[in-house]
Parts: sequence; structure tokens; C-alpha cells
Amino acid sequence: MTRQHVKLGLVYSGIGRHSSAWRLPEADADGYTDPTLVSEGVKIAERGLFDFFFVGNSLTSSAHRGNFAYTGRNVQASHDHLFAIEGFTLMAYAAAFSQKVGLVVTFNATYHDPFHIARVTATLDHLSGGRLGLNIVTGSDLSAAHNFGRERHLDNADRYDRVEEFVQVLRDLWDSWEDGWLVADKERGIYHDVSKARRVDHTGKHFSIRGPLNFPRPPQGHVPFMHPGYSERSLEFAAKYAEMRFIQWRHAEWNKAYYADIKSRVVRHGRPPEDHLLIAGITPYVAENARDAHAKFRQVQDLNTNVFVPEVLSEQFGIDLTGRTGTDRVLAAIDRTLIPEKAWIVDNAIASFDDEDITLEDLTHYLGNNPMSQPAVVGDAKQLADFVESNFRENAFDGLAICQPYWPGPAAAFVDLVVPELQRRGVFRTEYTTSTLRDHLGIKPAPNGLAERAALAGQGGAA
Repeated sequence: MTRQHVKLGLVYSGIGRHSSAWRLPEADADGYTDPTLVSEGVKIAERGLFDFFFVGNSLTSSAHRGNFAYTGRNVQASHDHLFAIEGFTLMAYAAAFSQKVGLVVTFNATYHDPFHIARVTATLDHLSGGRLGLNIVTGSDLSAAHNFGRERHLDNADRYDRVEEFVQVLRDLWDSWEDGWLVADKERGIYHDVSKARRVDHTGKHFSIRGPLNFPRPPQGHVPFMHPGYSERSLEFAAKYAEMRFIQWRHAEWNKAYYADIKSRVVRHGRPPEDHLLIAGITPYVAENARDAHAKFRQVQDLNTNVFVPEVLSEQFGIDLTGRTGTDRVLAAIDRTLIPEKAWIVDNAIASFDDEDITLEDLTHYLGNNPMSQPAVVGDAKQLADFVESNFRENAFDGLAICQPYWPGPAAAFVDLVVPELQRRGVFRTEYTTSTLRDHLGIKPAPNGLAERAALAGQGGAA
């Protein structure tokens, strides 16, 4: 695979990524249940020639879930990720409104079984013409365990033991039917070639599965998947198995070092580095001119209901802000040399506001919109394209997951303003030349591992 073009994914998240942007007059506040936003979203992604359309997931639940506004001793909950759309259903719907863009679904392997997921994914990969992708997570929230009748959530080691076995079995189930299974000989009455089917016959620590899968092998062979997370087990698991990895965006130097580390892990697992793409999440605010983009960013932050509380910000940064007020200036109150691991947060906030005179209240609002996961990048089309091109060419990431502060305007703005600029610079496609997600990503075809192992053992089909 040549690394000529940056990869782009559009993230769908109901009413938007940020906790306060839904309050804008132009924002849709009913995005969790409005199907037109899904159809419009996937059409925008395809019009922009994106590699994939993405939806997250969560199995936790609470009436008070989200970021919190501290007002004296009272705590007010915002909407932030209060609901979680079921991704396979959403992508089956989105597939009907698109022809080329990939469709990446998030699911939690801790609370699913491989046979069910193999069946669902093989079906959806066929229905979409080979465009499905998976974001495999393992979760960390106890409330998910309670929702599935468990007293505790598996610890990190148990989760990754389980998900590694899960992926191995999932791929064997996909491989349990070889290509060429369909005979459809109407004269002789032979529908399929039974020798093309194999039982999985897996017995492991977490799963015991006979097989074969009761649906044909996906068009992509193995549905490509991504994985997030920052534990050592997560890093090694993704480097060994995943085609993509969600990464945090902090700043260029940190991300270039992280990129080099992850790629070296991939090579140690015997894989070419280009078969594992690093996708950073950002939330762009783009307008015809930078002034308007920063003004919109400021408007969104000012709608956040969090208020400055010295103890809360002190805990977040590990410094003493006792006696400070919300009107105090950040650069006067916080010595960035004392917070070397978190100075980037302050720097990103200042750059996003385009104002070195921001207050502690401003910083509180910025933090209330969860900038550590998918931070804001604010500016005009040229500035956004500069950010994408320079960091792509300097190996800080292979691609970006474009999150939206609200729907539907910012997604269309990125496609209409930034994508043409990236195309003019030769770092993004000008048309789709491939049809499957695997091909969009430039990932080589997946061999049928079950058939290869059976051939080495001298076995035929054994369904």
C-alpha cells in the first residue's frame, strides 16, 4: 500500500460530540431518534469520498450519565452520551443510503459471543457490498456488567484474554465457508459444495463453538477492525490483530513518537506497518474565515453549564488553585512548566479560542466539552488542511476520525471547505476507485486461515 492519501472517517454521534453544542439555534436536538440525520450523515460522508462512516457504542446506562456542571454543592448532568444508538441497526439503515463509503460499527466483545457477531457481520458485509468495519472494544464500566447480569466487570487481563480468543474464533467462523460453495446446479439438484464448509470445533478458556457459521463468508473475507485503548494489553492486541487503531491527538511531537512506537509493535508481530492504520480523532470547527470559526467555537464553549470550582480544576491538573476565581487568567494562574504532561491541554485551549487571555472559567468550559478524546481544531479551510497535510506527511497519523460538535452543519462544512483543499494538495482522493472498506484502506486481502490449516493437516471439508 502506498501512503499517498490520508484516511478520513466521519463520526456519527446522535446530537453531536460536545455537551453544549446542541443548545445552538441551528443544532438538531433530536438526533438520537431522527433517522433523517443518519441518512444525511452517511450521504455527506460519501459525498466527501470518506473512507468510512462511524458510530460508537456504549452498554452503560444512567439517567445522570454525562459531564457534570458544578454549581456550589449541586451537580447538574448534561446530555453528553446519555443514549447510545445500536450500531448494527444504524449501519444496516445507512447502507441503504450509500454505495461506496465504509460503515464501521462499535461493539463490546466482553458482552457478546463470537457466533452471533460473526453472523451479524457476515450478513451486513454482504448487504453493504463489502463495506463493513468493526470497532472492537472491551469496556471498563461496572454499570455495563450490571446490565448483563454480572456482579463485576472483567479486569484488564481477563478482558484481553477473552477478546483475543474472540477474534481468533470470529475469523474462523467467517472462514468456515470457502469461496465457491455455491453450485446451484438446477439440473442435478445440487445447491452447494459441502466440501467447502468446515466446522470450527473450538474449545478454549472462554468459548466452545462447533460451527460452521450459518451464513457465507463475508465479501471482504475478514471484516477489518479497529481498536482503541491505552493499556499495554490494548496496544499489543491491536498491533497483532487490528487493521486500524483509534489514537488520541495531543500535539505533533507526542503523536509522532506514539506513531513510531505503535508501528514498531506491528512489525514485531510480523505484520507490515502499513497494514495497521493510526486514526486520530478531532472535532473541527471550520468556516470561510478563521474569525468566524473561532467565534463559533467560543459560542459553543460559552453554552457549557460547568462553572469553575478550584478543587475540581486543581485535581484535574495536579496543582493548587485554591483562592482562584473563574475570571482569573489561565496563563497567570497555571504555570505550564509544573504540568509537563498536561500543558498541551492548556495550549490546545488557547489555540482553539485563538486567545491567550482566556480565563479559568473558559478552561472549565473547554474541559467540559471533553477535549482530551477528540480535541477541537479551529480555523479556515487552509488552516485545517495545513494541520491535516503536515501531520499526515510527518507520520503523526495515517488518518482522522472527524467528529461533529453538533449536527448536521459542521460535517457538511468540512466536506465543502476542507476536502477540496486536501484534494488540491494531492493528499486525498478525488474519486472512489475501490468499493470495499478493506480496499479503501489499502489493506491486503485476508486468506482463509481455517482452510489453510486444514490443508496443512491434510483434511477436507468437515461440516
